[in-house]
Formats: sequence, structure tokens, C-alpha cells
Amino acid sequence: MKALIVFAHPNPNSYNAAVLETVKKALEQQKVSYEIKDLYRMNWNPLLSTEDLQKVYQGQVPADIAGEQEAVRQADTLVFIYPIWWFEQPAILKGWIDRVLSHGFAYRQTEQGMVEGLLKGKSAMVITTSGADEENMRKNGILDAINTCMVNGTLKFCGFEKVDYKNLYAVPAVSDDKRKQMLQEVSKMVADHIAMKMADKV
Repeated sequence: MKALIVFAHPNPNSYNAAVLETVKKALEQQKVSYEIKDLYRMNWNPLLSTEDLQKVYQGQVPADIAGEQEAVRQADTLVFIYPIWWFEQPAILKGWIDRVLSHGFAYRQTEQGMVEGLLKGKSAMVITTSGADEENMRKNGILDAINTCMVNGTLKFCGFEKVDYKNLYAVPAVSDDKRKQMLQEVSKMVADHIAMKMADKV
């Protein structure tokens, strides 16, 4: 079993980086191999250009996109780790989604005009961090927005059958003990997700 981790935070000393390390250790404990796409360190180009679109419609995939799509193709589960900025994902991650999860690779339109997800059999975990606490996140509809856009509107739209989502709240404000507790929750989330994924394969 293999996981693809898509990581989107520019600071290698951030709490998101601690989340990444926790996910890596949890996967290793489950004997799951993984590949990391650290979008900032890769200097990933998030711009979906006119040339990109033309090539996609002609069935010609740009080299940088082709490499990412092959990584997705080989993975059984994807793990997205990123902070919530301005109520959504960082632009570099949005650009990765725009360019990589493209028409003809991640989804297609049937002859009846319906959308069919092409990444069936895969699962995903989405782990986000926020400065806001849970009460404000729910009151402002941010959690509903993430579920609508990322979980349902992106991943399940593309055929992912199981998507687990967890936000880590009020990261700058909580105590060190609370931050450690949240990392333990992430570790358990990964273990539970992988266990269920493996059970489905038996």
C-alpha cells in the first residue's frame, strides 16, 4: 500500500510541518510506503496556463503535470496537509489541484453529459490547521465550505470513495500540551484510515 502526501506550507518549522512528521511516522507504523510532494520546496507552478489547457484538450500532458499524475495514479491514498488561509487552501495547493486533477485524468463527462470520477478505489485524508477555534469555524460556515469544496466538490467528485477530514483548531492560541494532543489525534486518524482501507482490500 502506498500513500501520497501533498504538503502545502512554506515554513519548515511550522505546526503543519509537525503534522507532516506525525503523518509520516503513523504511516511507517502501519507499514505503508509514502511519497511527499512538498509544494513550496518543489517550487510548484500553480498557474493553469492557456498552453496547459490546450495540451490537455489535445491529450498532451505537460511534463510537470504528468509526473504528479503518475504519483497520484500509483497511490492508494492521498493525504493533504495545509493551513486554512482566508477561509480556504493556499493558492499553491489550489493550483496543484487545478493542474493535476484535470479532465481526462481525474474525471470525465459521459455521453449522457454526466460527470464520472476516474480515481475510483482511492481514499484521502485532509488535515488542516486554523487560527480560529471550532466555535468560530462552525459559526462562519468554514467547515461546511471545506466539506463542500474540498471533500465533496473535489475529491469525491473525482471518484475518491472514502475521505476523512480533520481540522486542528486555534493552533497559535492553545497550549503546547493541547498541540501535542492534536498530533496524537492525527496519528490515530491515520491509523484508523489505513486499517479501514486495508480491511476493504481483504
